[in-house]
Amino acid sequence: MAYDRAADFADVFQHFAVGEAGRPEHSCYPYAPVFPVRLDGGKAVIKRTTGPVTAAAAIARWVEGLAGEDVGVVTPLPLPVDNPAPIGDQVWVAYPWVDGRPYTGSADDVAAAGDLLGRIHAARPAGPGMPEFGWPDHDAASVEEDVAGLRRVLGEHAPDLRDEVPARLEPWLESFMAETLPPVRDGGLPRAAVSMDYKANNLVYVDGAPVLVDPDNAEYAPRVLDLALAALLFHNEMATAPPRLFTADEWSAFSSAYRRHVRLTEAELALWPVAVRYMLLEWGVWTLIDAAEWNDWDDPHKRGFLRDLATVDPGRFPLR
Repeated sequence: MAYDRAADFADVFQHFAVGEAGRPEHSCYPYAPVFPVRLDGGKAVIKRTTGPVTAAAAIARWVEGLAGEDVGVVTPLPLPVDNPAPIGDQVWVAYPWVDGRPYTGSADDVAAAGDLLGRIHAARPAGPGMPEFGWPDHDAASVEEDVAGLRRVLGEHAPDLRDEVPARLEPWLESFMAETLPPVRDGGLPRAAVSMDYKANNLVYVDGAPVLVDPDNAEYAPRVLDLALAALLFHNEMATAPPRLFTADEWSAFSSAYRRHVRLTEAELALWPVAVRYMLLEWGVWTLIDAAEWNDWDDPHKRGFLRDLATVDPGRFPLR
């Protein structure tokens, strides 16, 4: 797996005034450029963020508001240059480096992660400019692409699942636009500024409490979709997590801690199974297919997670 080279981003380091001695050789993250650096005499991280600079600025204001409510999340460093900043045709942001430990999968870590997600969802609304969640518009060709991708990936990496998984997911994929999307999109579900990437690899634990260190995919979206994404993908990409999704006990601990801060509406509870299916079909199927590009299926630990994701029953994560 190739990591981005710092030498290819000299203009980024120049903007943030990071000298040669303070730069690493490569990104610390395999899927995107994320560079630990020395900045203003301290440890920091510079990373590419998503969307236009107006969206990055809105997310910066959101996390600053969360931090003001003592919610564990990083905020952009106050610098004499723009941060976030458009550099070339991309947007970059510098955050403080958070010294702590990774998620371990312990009962305490699971509950603490659910508690933090609940506090994020319960925080005051985001201000103007927050990116809006986009609803998909699939046609028959895109459905066929997903089905073919699943069959190809499973045929190569999990041949025992090649028929079972598409046979279960294909009817859902074909009926997504008619049966899964409308109730979630049109159900009047409460919306909030949410991470839309709330996973263990984006948390650092400091004195037992998690800090969200990658808020850059945040959107204004139905909060129940963010919760469903966490249910399915929380352990994805995390070497220190179990090679599987949450167990029943772990999900109970995570969701109970979450619900200490968020009172889900009857509409959210009623549509929860549909929301989980939505995220399985949109994010889960993409994760299974995209993993082949990064050779994740060849890693025994990651393969364990991917096999569990491919065969998961959405009913594994009840809220009632």
